[in-house]
Amino acid sequence: MPTEQIIDRVRRALMLDSEVRDDAAFTPYALGLGAIAALLGGIGSFLWASVILNDTSDFFLEATILGTLFLIFLWLAGILLAYVILNQLWREDITVDGLIRVMAVAHIPFAVSLLVFIPVLSFAFAILAVAAMFFYANFGLRAAYPAIEPVRVLGAVTAAFAVWLIILPLLTSRDNEYAPGTFVYEWSADVVKDIADITSDFRSLLPNQ
Repeated sequence: MPTEQIIDRVRRALMLDSEVRDDAAFTPYALGLGAIAALLGGIGSFLWASVILNDTSDFFLEATILGTLFLIFLWLAGILLAYVILNQLWREDITVDGLIRVMAVAHIPFAVSLLVFIPVLSFAFAILAVAAMFFYANFGLRAAYPAIEPVRVLGAVTAAFAVWLIILPLLTSRDNEYAPGTFVYEWSADVVKDIADITSDFRSLLPNQ
């Protein structure tokens, strides 16, 4: 596929062009775009550790590399679950490769989580990344498959998102920093809890006033 055609296809895909659904040649590019978005989130976690925590420790390996891989795997698992729901449960006329292309493009907004390292605005960017993905996935599927009832699209997208939104935070802790982009806040929650526990223990040692 010529470079100009790739750029035009990406532009049209970002505009929710329904042709993405049927363009088999675009599959590796759609997957590549989704993977790049995940990697940018992983880089965002590394920068967050550097700027906010002033301690990157194992963040590059665990959050940027392993976290990105875990996220991509869970994204694909979520897409397959959406396919099972739409095709097997509700008997909608939908192909797995077409769904993968549409959903992969819909994951591009996760790239916004690269900006989680910016002080003050970091949490806003983290939430914006997931919210934009959810919005984009719903409208992308509705554009690609207009015959499917909107409530069914919503249900399938919600199930797909639940896979990685639930599982990845369970894998993430202070000792296992598999936290690309938005998920740095699951890891930092453990830090805050530990600080609170230490503070509570310290106060218990103080004599009563």
